[in-house]
Amino acid sequence: MRSLAVLGLAAAGWSLAAAAADPSDWLAKMSEAARTANYQGVIVYQTQNRLETMRVVHRYKNGDEVERVQTLTGAPREILKQGKQVICLLPKDRKVTLELPTPKGLFPGLTPERVAQIARYYEFQDVGTARIAGRNCRGITIAPRDQFRYGYEIWADAGTAVPVKVNLIGRDNRVMEQLMFTEIEFPKTIPDSALQTELDPQQFQKITRVVEDPRPFDAADSTADMQFANLPPGYRVTMRDVRPTADGQGVVEHLLLSDGLSAISVFSARRKVPAQAFQGASQIGAMHAYGRVVGQVHITVVGEAPSEAVRLIGESVQPAPSAPVPALDGAVPSAATPAPH
Repeated sequence: MRSLAVLGLAAAGWSLAAAAADPSDWLAKMSEAARTANYQGVIVYQTQNRLETMRVVHRYKNGDEVERVQTLTGAPREILKQGKQVICLLPKDRKVTLELPTPKGLFPGLTPERVAQIARYYEFQDVGTARIAGRNCRGITIAPRDQFRYGYEIWADAGTAVPVKVNLIGRDNRVMEQLMFTEIEFPKTIPDSALQTELDPQQFQKITRVVEDPRPFDAADSTADMQFANLPPGYRVTMRDVRPTADGQGVVEHLLLSDGLSAISVFSARRKVPAQAFQGASQIGAMHAYGRVVGQVHITVVGEAPSEAVRLIGESVQPAPSAPVPALDGAVPSAATPAPH
């Protein structure tokens, strides 16, 4: 009985200490831990029409971060991320690379400064403790203050602060996406062998790409092709990129808008717009898209954000009057194949 009482007091003491801590501090700590801790385990990712089980190995050693993700259900796939390099092993008949979600990939790096920034548009609340994957965890919610962004519910391991369960929350507190560890451990060291693929490269297609740093947006840049008459509160252009179309015959401008947590991409392609160009609104799970044609410019807005935000941005964006009008024959993004953000 005495030992049980001691355990009960210890648990209560931890709970009171966790509740007393500032949720914003815990959020920043979770974001850092997702990138700088060693952990490995099995996660389940679920959306309205997708359920996957994956094994994740994440190592942080001497300032270098390496992550390996392998599917345990469906078609065998593996993704290895090391620095800016991403290596994907996919079945040879698969033509589209599907990014596999991981704890650190579900929300951006949140420094204390960024947490303070997004507090204008989100409210943080401690929601107590729970046991997940055999671990004592502390949870917080990130609730939007308006209709232009989704919310989150995040549970992190009490000892390491690594997120073990992340819910993307939509309207009426509906869970739109969920990522949860069913088992997890935190080894002090992870050998190189744990980060090597088990798939035979001869039997799978190997895709290697380097994630380049995007060009930061300069508000004084007069070469941008797009302008915005109105934006949802807190959203601003944080990145501009111009890349060749798939066939190399033209260019597509990409602007990334963010409130510090949510992100929405805006693409514009100047071309003779085909009759089948995507227009209007579309939705795939938590992802919304909106397309419209302005003269010879096809505009596509895509983001994991509520329809109100995507539509407002899509309706307010206009081609810059002085922008050149190159003849583009390449494909433009569609709602069915949104670019990652």
